[in-house]
Amino acid sequence: MTFTTELKVPPEPEFAVLVEAFAADAAQRSDLGTEQARGIVAAARSGFGIIVDQQLVAAREALHLVASCTPAFLQLSLIERGMPVDDALARRDPKWSQIGADVDAAHWICHGTGGSELRLKVNRRQSVDAPEAQPATNEASVPLAPAQEYTIRRFRDEDGIGVARAFYQTYGYAYDLPSVYAPSRLAELNRSGRYFSLVAVGASGEIVGHYALAREEGSPVADACGAIVLPEHRGRNLLNQLRDAAELVAIGLGLAGYYSEPVTDHPRTQSASESFGAKACGITLGEAPRNFLARHMELTATAQRQSCMLYVKALGPRQTRQVFAPPRHREMIEHIYAQLELPISVGEGRTPKGRGAFSSGIVRGDRIATVDVETIGAETATLVRQAVEDLRKVRGLGAIYVSFSLEDPGAPALCEFVESLGFFFAGVGPWMLDGKDALRLQLPLTPIDLSALVVVGDFGKVLLDYIASERDVRAGAQARTTALTASSRNVRQTGN
Repeated sequence: MTFTTELKVPPEPEFAVLVEAFAADAAQRSDLGTEQARGIVAAARSGFGIIVDQQLVAAREALHLVASCTPAFLQLSLIERGMPVDDALARRDPKWSQIGADVDAAHWICHGTGGSELRLKVNRRQSVDAPEAQPATNEASVPLAPAQEYTIRRFRDEDGIGVARAFYQTYGYAYDLPSVYAPSRLAELNRSGRYFSLVAVGASGEIVGHYALAREEGSPVADACGAIVLPEHRGRNLLNQLRDAAELVAIGLGLAGYYSEPVTDHPRTQSASESFGAKACGITLGEAPRNFLARHMELTATAQRQSCMLYVKALGPRQTRQVFAPPRHREMIEHIYAQLELPISVGEGRTPKGRGAFSSGIVRGDRIATVDVETIGAETATLVRQAVEDLRKVRGLGAIYVSFSLEDPGAPALCEFVESLGFFFAGVGPWMLDGKDALRLQLPLTPIDLSALVVVGDFGKVLLDYIASERDVRAGAQARTTALTASSRNVRQTGN
């Protein structure tokens, strides 16, 4: 179900119960699970309380609530026309971190004379509550199905239950897009244009494979994801046929390129990416839960969070872009662009000015957090540090990732600052930040044994060595800072 509904309430404390009821009703209509519904109701209650307590709304102005449900998420906006507020101001209030902890993303947006908007977002993960997904076991080999003809075609609404069964047979309930297990939700995503599913159909009409392009509205690049083939139908080139079909869809959509993120526990999918001409341009450590494992495959490490390669394939030539590579990483960044065959010129960074803009969010299914910097301003470094501190207070997170545009002259300075917080190089994502090329930094919050990662490509191995070296450098710097801090504290305590 998709919908938009609105409510206006006076900015008085006694109307908090009506705000809660509105949020709860929107959560129920969006098929959110109990924990998700609890979170958005709590965030709406807290946001309304802050607006009323701080008298942000002028005495005669009603508070405008808008709930919008899409195939991917439920968004609840509280719009007020009092004192202007944006994320930079809100982050100075300790109540902000609590609101952010209850939902997947929370932002204050200043609309000028249109007022200020507290925007709360919860990703629609599954329509029923379920226990935490258990890892799919690697059971004994499955006998191959009889030789047969297969049909590769676009997804139809009636394919939903077949896709759900195929994902269960491949991953159990561990796959990180729960919509593939809900036929009506997957159909919604495909109708909305956010998802473009391809299926492989066996001779009996059974869905035996799936591949998809996931795309944010207006983005020039798509995520090639949801790639599965049932164990009994593997070894018949179905995955490559599905990817061929997906690439034709991407070309038809006029996309500049597409990317994929195969796990480092499964070398076959990395080899498939390389065979299609995609190039490695990053490695993201600890990006997925340890239970994100397919059945009936030869896998390596299963005792730690899953790490992912980043592969990108450009679908045509691109004009030269100017990037502002941090001096520390310039050689590696130039090497990555050379591999991708994307021409660049490297400019000199400049001191950031202005206010800047960024957003942060939590992907609760994967237990990771992201900070995406749209524009770099004079205050961005300080605000990103506060965002990272807030996110580190969220229990159970496996990693935090920061991305910002390499096309912004402030990139070198921001990179140096974020790395001082313990982050280190993760790679380059062409087109992946609102169409701009992103520099990606990472901070895993659980131990990652790099020797357990399997990387098949020659350049991927170069990236792994570079990331390992950078991680060691950051760890050493953090250890020295901690030691100096402890030493200074001891000196103050002894009075020496």
